[in-house]
Amino acid sequence: MPPRLTLSSPVAPRLPYLGLGSEEALRTLSDALLDAVFTIDLAGKVTSWNRAAERITGWSLAEALGRDCSILAGDAVHGCACGIGPIRCGLVEQGRTAKTCTMRTRDGRLLLIVKNAVPLAGPDGEVVGALESFTAMGEEGLDGRRPRPPGAEATGELCGMIGRSPPMQELFATIGRVAQSNATVMLLGESGTGKECVASAIHLGSRRAEGPFVRVSCSSLNENLLESELFGHVKGAFTGAVRDRRGRFQEADHGTLLLDEIGDVSPAVQVKLLRVIEQREVERVGDSVPVRVDVRLICATHRDLKALVQEGRFRADLYFRLAVFPIRLPPLRERPGDLPHIAEAHLARLVWGGGVRAAGLSPAALEALHAYHWPGNVRELQNALEFAALRAEGGLIEVVHLPEDLHAARSGPGGRGEQAPAPARGPLDRDRVVAALDACGWNRAEASRRLGVSRVTLWKRLKAWGLASAGREETGG
Repeated sequence: MPPRLTLSSPVAPRLPYLGLGSEEALRTLSDALLDAVFTIDLAGKVTSWNRAAERITGWSLAEALGRDCSILAGDAVHGCACGIGPIRCGLVEQGRTAKTCTMRTRDGRLLLIVKNAVPLAGPDGEVVGALESFTAMGEEGLDGRRPRPPGAEATGELCGMIGRSPPMQELFATIGRVAQSNATVMLLGESGTGKECVASAIHLGSRRAEGPFVRVSCSSLNENLLESELFGHVKGAFTGAVRDRRGRFQEADHGTLLLDEIGDVSPAVQVKLLRVIEQREVERVGDSVPVRVDVRLICATHRDLKALVQEGRFRADLYFRLAVFPIRLPPLRERPGDLPHIAEAHLARLVWGGGVRAAGLSPAALEALHAYHWPGNVRELQNALEFAALRAEGGLIEVVHLPEDLHAARSGPGGRGEQAPAPARGPLDRDRVVAALDACGWNRAEASRRLGVSRVTLWKRLKAWGLASAGREETGG
């Protein structure tokens, strides 16, 4: 079992001499702090854990030691930002930079915290781990309870998702059903609809809830880095591989692994993923010894994977392995009744989280929110509200405080103007693409929004059809 924080430990912080002189004295000092304090090694495993961390998180010292720090992962929008390196907390590289974010307690409650992190160096000056501390916010924060924003009880909330509309109630029921199984889940939805929140809810409602919940963004890494990130590597496997490293599949053993943006995975990595799914074992880069893993897979994408399969860009056998239980997340425009509840809850969270205050939304501002089509969904709504709250400077949010795009959606006769239509669904054939381009004067940015695809996908289709230079040049990029 990994030891507690010690003065002689290679992961211990370089503290000034306090005249304490013993490991027990240092432990006593750590346990006397009101802030949670813990240390991790290069693999992200907990190596020390003070009493405040036990009290706030619900994880005892015995339970926390040796586990991956992802046991504290909060919601997808406000959770800790994990990077690529072996120490995944994004604050480590900045060094003691405070950040307001969320963490998840042992019993699944979401807690608002202020967190700090600093790298720890060994005798040779090489980074060997990190020390992290956090403070729970609010009057009741230090005993593990988060003060709930006003009105949150009535909004219908699950793991940070808010929805009282029939589509969201059906989604919540589906999450409850699939969580009880071990089926591989494919989350389908536009950017900003909350796919990571759904994955977290499935994990927390499953029999694997006490295991790790590990996320990998497949779109943020090139092929070689993604292969190492997923499967790990051995020392000397490639330039820069100075030590053996476990991959995310191993880290997620007996837990859940979320592969976000699975549609961006290269053909070579697709082959290796298929092998892992079929054989339930991984081979690290540079190694030939298979390692058994017990992992539940959840995949997420905003792409049309069926179309990618038809184009030969995604393996059909892998698709059918991953899409055992597909779940479509409704975009915000399909559940307009949830918009005021989401807005109210998020404005309250802004107050609790960062001191950004607003007296609320004026009727005209709420009308402008309803008039907009929200291509970025809940994430875009949250960004717009934070922008407006800052401009309102504590007063009532009016239309003038909202981002410019929302003004345009509300302009016109009767105060409700023409807005860009919701992305249409269906096969991306030539006639449909040309019709969308004709409707918006061959503005490709607007056409891609109407078609519900990225501009890169649209350009590739036009190039294949010999239409890449057709129409007028769009303005504004």
